[in-house]
Amino acid sequence: MADTDLIELAMRMAQTGDPNVRQAADGEAQPQQQKADGVPTPPPLPTAAVNAGLPHSAPVKGAKTADELAAMILSDLQEIKGCPKVGISVTVYGSNPWNSWLAFGGAAGPVPNRAELQEFCGIITERLKRLYDILP
Repeated sequence: MADTDLIELAMRMAQTGDPNVRQAADGEAQPQQQKADGVPTPPPLPTAAVNAGLPHSAPVKGAKTADELAAMILSDLQEIKGCPKVGISVTVYGSNPWNSWLAFGGAAGPVPNRAELQEFCGIITERLKRLYDILP
C-alpha cells in the first residue's frame, strides 16, 4: 500500500468510522468496491474546479480625483459625534500610494476629540486606498 492509500484510508475511517464505506456525492453511504485481491478500491479523488480557460482577474479599483476622495473622507468624518461642521478640512495628496491630511481651522473651535478624529481619518483613508486610485 502506498502512502497516499494509507492517507486516504485514514481519512475515510475518520469520516465514516468504517474503511469499507465511502460517502457518495449526495451524502448517502455506499459500499466501497473491492479489487479481485480483496483490497478496497479507494474512491476517486475530488478534482479541482476547472476555470474553463478564463484568466484570473484581480479586482479592479475605481478612480477618483483627489478632491472627490477628500470630500468622501470629510463626509464620513462629519458623521462622527463631536466632529465640527465648519473649520475642518481634508487634503488628499500623493499618487500611489496616496495619503490624506486632516486640518482644524480656527472656526472649528475647541475640538476635544481631535486625536480620535485623526485616527478615524487614517482608517477611512486606508479603506478608500483599497477601493480607489487617484486620477491625474
